[in-house]
Amino acid sequence: MTDNEQPPVRRGVVYVAWGREHVEAARRSAASVKRWNPGLATALWCHAGDDTTGFDLSYTIPEGLKRPKVNLLGQTPFTETLFLDNDTLVRGDLGSLFELLQKYDMAGAHVALWHRGRHKKPIRHDLPDAFPEINTGVLLYRRSQPALDLFDAWALRFAEGKYGIDQPSFREVLWESDIAFYVLPPQFNKRVFEASELIWSDQPRARILHLELLRPQKNPVMRWLSNRVR
Repeated sequence: MTDNEQPPVRRGVVYVAWGREHVEAARRSAASVKRWNPGLATALWCHAGDDTTGFDLSYTIPEGLKRPKVNLLGQTPFTETLFLDNDTLVRGDLGSLFELLQKYDMAGAHVALWHRGRHKKPIRHDLPDAFPEINTGVLLYRRSQPALDLFDAWALRFAEGKYGIDQPSFREVLWESDIAFYVLPPQFNKRVFEASELIWSDQPRARILHLELLRPQKNPVMRWLSNRVR
């Protein structure tokens, strides 16, 4: 089903990808969603002609968008949406995640390495360290007016910035907003593993992996490793 009117669906997962390798990465992530959450729909924004097999819905990215996800997340076909970057894998039931939307308009996790300089780039505001960036590769939201207003403000602030990355602008509009926002536990956006975790850990099992290793890999060894992440 592509670019036509679709019946409303309550809950689903949205991806934005272009090019064969990135669409393949998104398809792998979508398959992991279905494995653990068969009731969730999946939707893909992509370029015309991309293979959309494995997704319930697909839409064509409009021409001229510098950072498509900034402009497109507010156009979700779902009432309740989980946006996932393509370099993600779901490893558990996400029902409790969506339950947060009974109370909050939006949720996301802090960047793991928020103390680094690249995560403190101001556009209009020099914000306190205690208000770090949110990693925009995993965003949960409902189609409420506060969420749609924040996405509109994000697109404008991103266009105003000079970095080409979207998290500084998201941080600033979130600071300015009165939206009901919840910060997710890191297990719902697992970005960093300590070496000790590979041996033993008492931490909760990660529900969503979000790893550079899951991006399209050119190196054969890294591609082999990427294909073995489950």
